Amino acid sequence: MKRETIRTILITVIVIIAVVWSIRFFVAEPYCVAPGQMENSLLPGDRLWVDKWSFRWGNRTPAHRDLLVFALPSLYQTQSSVTEVAMARCIGLPGDTIRSTGNRLYINRRAVAQPPLILEAYLSPDSMKNTVNRILRHDGATFVEQGKVGDNRLLFLSRYAYEKVRHELAPDSLLYPVFLNRDSYEIELPSRGKSIQVTPQNAEWLARLLTQYENLPVTCRNGKIYENNREVTRCRLSQDYYWVIGDNRAGLADSRTFGPLPHSLLIGRGLWIGYSRDPQKPFWQSFRTDRFFKKPL
Repeated sequence: MKRETIRTILITVIVIIAVVWSIRFFVAEPYCVAPGQMENSLLPGDRLWVDKWSFRWGNRTPAHRDLLVFALPSLYQTQSSVTEVAMARCIGLPGDTIRSTGNRLYINRRAVAQPPLILEAYLSPDSMKNTVNRILRHDGATFVEQGKVGDNRLLFLSRYAYEKVRHELAPDSLLYPVFLNRDSYEIELPSRGKSIQVTPQNAEWLARLLTQYENLPVTCRNGKIYENNREVTRCRLSQDYYWVIGDNRAGLADSRTFGPLPHSLLIGRGLWIGYSRDPQKPFWQSFRTDRFFKKPL
C-alpha cells in the first residue's frame, strides 16, 4: 500500500473520530436509562438520545413536562470517580410555586396530574438479601435497591412482587412497608437575579442552595440565614432553579430528595429512544424494536 494511501486513510479516520466526538460532546449523546427512575415511560436498557446543544449554547430553556437529564448534586453522588447522571420530568420552572399534599400536585394553584406510583417502598433484613433477590429474579420482578436503613435494605417493589415474596417465605417480618413522607411540600422556585425575602419557611432550603450552588458560606439557625454572623434578610441567586420528579414516584433521584435543581447541573433534554434492549434476555433476543426511535411520553 502506498504511503499516500495510508496517509489518506489515517486522516479520514481522525476526521471521523473528531466529528463523532464533537457531536457527542456539543450536540447530542445517547444515555442509558437506570432502573427505577422513569418507569414505565422509559425502561431499563433504553438508550435515550439527549439534546445537549439547546441548554448549553442555544437560547432554549426547559419547559414544563420536558424530560431533563442532569448530573446528580455532589452530596448524592455514590461514586467519586465518575459523575452520576439522572433523568426526571420538569414539573416546575423558575418563579413557579409548587405545592404537594401527597396525592395532589399544584403548580401556581392549578392541580396537575402526578406521575404514577409504580413501585412501593419496603424494608428487608440485610441477612435475607440473597434469598429475597433469588425469588425476585426468578420471577422476573422489577425491584430497585436504594440504600440501607440500619440493618435493613430499602427496596422498591411492585405489589405483585411483594405478595410473591410473602407467599414463598411466609413470615410477615420479611418485608416491612414504608411510608416515605416526601410528597408534602410547598416551595417557590428561585429565578436568576430576582430578590428573595428570607422567611422561616424558606430559610433552610435557601441556605442549602446558597451553600451548595452559589458558593456563599452561610448558615441557617432558628429560621434565619447568617453570613459571617450577620443576618441575611434578602438574597439574589445567580442561576435559575427547577423542580423535577421522576415518572416513577418511588424513585429517589429527584427534587423531593435533593431540592431545587440548578441550571448548572443540566446536561440536556431527552428527545427519543435511539434503541432498546432487554438486559434480562440473551443478546440475540434482547432487542425491543418496537421502542426504536420512540419519543418518551
